[in-house]
Amino acid sequence: MKKFVFALVAVLCVSLFSNAQPRLEQHGNWARIIANGRPMLMIGGELGNSSASTIEDLQKIFPHLKALGLNTVLAPVTWELIEPKEGQYDFSSLDNIINEARKNNLKVVILWFGAWKNSMSCYAPEWFKRDTKRFPRVHDRNGKPLEEASSLSANVLEADKKIFCKMLEHIRVTDSNEQTVVMVQVENEIGMINEPRDYSKDATKMYNSQVPKVLTDYLTGKNVQGVKKLTGNNPRLNIKSDKGSWAELFGNDMYAEEIFQAWTYAVYVEKIAQAGKSIYDLPMYVNVALNSRDRKPGEYPSAGPLAHLIDIWHCGAPSIAVLGLDLYDKGYRDWTDRYHLSTNPLFIPEIRLEDQDAMRALYAFGHHDAMGFCPFSIEDYPLYSNASQSDWKDMDLSQDDQLNAFSSTSSSLSPLAAAYKLLRQAEPLILAHQGTEDMDAVILDNDFRQADIQTPDGITLHIKHSYTLGWEPGAHSAAWPEVACIVIRQGKEDYLVIGSGVVITYEKASSATTQVGLAKCEQVQIESDGSMRILRHLSGDQTHQGRHVRIPVGDYQMQHFRLYEY
Repeated sequence: MKKFVFALVAVLCVSLFSNAQPRLEQHGNWARIIANGRPMLMIGGELGNSSASTIEDLQKIFPHLKALGLNTVLAPVTWELIEPKEGQYDFSSLDNIINEARKNNLKVVILWFGAWKNSMSCYAPEWFKRDTKRFPRVHDRNGKPLEEASSLSANVLEADKKIFCKMLEHIRVTDSNEQTVVMVQVENEIGMINEPRDYSKDATKMYNSQVPKVLTDYLTGKNVQGVKKLTGNNPRLNIKSDKGSWAELFGNDMYAEEIFQAWTYAVYVEKIAQAGKSIYDLPMYVNVALNSRDRKPGEYPSAGPLAHLIDIWHCGAPSIAVLGLDLYDKGYRDWTDRYHLSTNPLFIPEIRLEDQDAMRALYAFGHHDAMGFCPFSIEDYPLYSNASQSDWKDMDLSQDDQLNAFSSTSSSLSPLAAAYKLLRQAEPLILAHQGTEDMDAVILDNDFRQADIQTPDGITLHIKHSYTLGWEPGAHSAAWPEVACIVIRQGKEDYLVIGSGVVITYEKASSATTQVGLAKCEQVQIESDGSMRILRHLSGDQTHQGRHVRIPVGDYQMQHFRLYEY
């Protein structure tokens, strides 16, 4: 009887939430989107800047994205297209995105290209660009205007806010029942380029004035309830006084100027997000262009939501749920560590499009409990491993042909498509194990060839690059490819490994008298009803007669294995 009552309550809860708007469910340092009353991983990709601008492109691209295995597409909506003349609105480009996404069973994250896109005001409409008196630009230190709208201008803010709210209202009216749109990015890679801050007269006056009390209270811990700060990432933010100008509190140099500019951007974005959420309360985030390769503020986009400025952004823009990581640089492990924080769940809305993304997606979801992983310009990625990145556009495939390709064998699929196929199968299991000690992942390469996972069973799983065995083609090459796997503990000494290019051995270090053996290993796939179907039993050469669990480089598999002690 108790089980029946619990089941009934669960059904009622799903029913109640199925018509609520999409929301962010946050648990400490990890989070996930809830849409149509159910949690989801954003197994996704981001379109190129102009790929969603015409219906012809969308009708060809979106079936391809579904065939690749995506469940989410990040698509730009540009100010110039939806308000070509001031006060005149045309939402056809937005409607096209939503309608084509629905046809292909895809969720959508809207990328708002408003006042700024990659620092510049290039997607603002022509009427905005021409009226520089009403909509002023920032100035460099020589007084020269730059093609970047001022974050201090009330007119810029109000114009941007007005159309942003109109867009959110349109989405609410046309999509709140279907919940195709699940999240919104506010602006795009915001930041000052060429200079660390705006040197206009108004900006300089503000820079020389008192730092706002709300920020000094935040940084000094005054009147702040339950706020976690990360000032260790930027020692300059450990201020000893709550009164003074920006130069006096943070040091009179380009890095103090960057802190000032970050505050102006964060406050601006907060006003946009707060107004939009009052219309339709969707989760909102901002993305970041990184400060890599020893560049200085202004050489990289100064004052965006960079790791050393996260406290400024959290204080200035509390309506922004997530600071997303756009990753085009080396050092994947390090960058993901910097953005997976107690105050910030990991979301990768952009990453350079390449085959290695297959491995990086596994690591993000398995190790960092990532909300989503979305390679940039995803429409250019091939479905099949023997196709070039643009071949699919020349194929005369019907929509059914494209969609049926998702059932192809992993060996014929391109790496990212093969990895996404596994992730889509395992999505319910991954969601069920987020935030627990029963799931972890490793990523290995030429320089980092082994990692260990400690399980709750007291068993250490030693995970090595499968080239370490020396058996596979390429094992003796100078450069080893990235490989990765997710390991999910399903019960006592019972595991699922999802990935490619790994070999797993096992031991129980705490016991001097017993050893750990392989009781069972089988290649499996997860069916749509959640059941596990055995594709192949692996007890002989594939496990080296029980010595290890192995998925070769280039194969993308899900293996279920059980261990035992003897």
